[in-house]
Amino acid sequence: MTIFRGSERVTTRARSPGMARCARPCRHTAKTDRIRAPRSPPMPQPATGSTEGETFPAVCGHTHLFPGARCRLQGLPDPRAFAADPWPIGVDLRFSDVVGAEAELRTDDLAGPVLAVPAYTTGAGTKIEGRTWLVRGVALEGDEVELTIGSRAVA
Repeated sequence: MTIFRGSERVTTRARSPGMARCARPCRHTAKTDRIRAPRSPPMPQPATGSTEGETFPAVCGHTHLFPGARCRLQGLPDPRAFAADPWPIGVDLRFSDVVGAEAELRTDDLAGPVLAVPAYTTGAGTKIEGRTWLVRGVALEGDEVELTIGSRAVA
């Protein structure tokens, strides 16, 4: 078989099924010569409703919590239902200095939902003692739920 590359004449072997059209590998390579990575199975989608016992990320705008601080819960399967009637979940807090703390949102307190945060150290090295905060507000913000921190809960 004779092909032309620009003004150059190139002679190759006759093409049979499964052989490349060109003398060198290129986009004309036959499908049988291509290697494809195996597809991974689809990720399971969370069911809507109670997710008690699961942990969800929450992005906080500061390096620590205080009355009036806000954190946005992400990845809840049904944020509208959660904002209307929160249930207990684990919260992976991510502060503005990229430090994290694994907290727990509890709903069994008579005063309303509380956020229990263990002791952690900020990015600047400040040690923050473990505290339990009343959650003053729970609001739907798009597909996220914003928690507004209230005062410290009475132990």
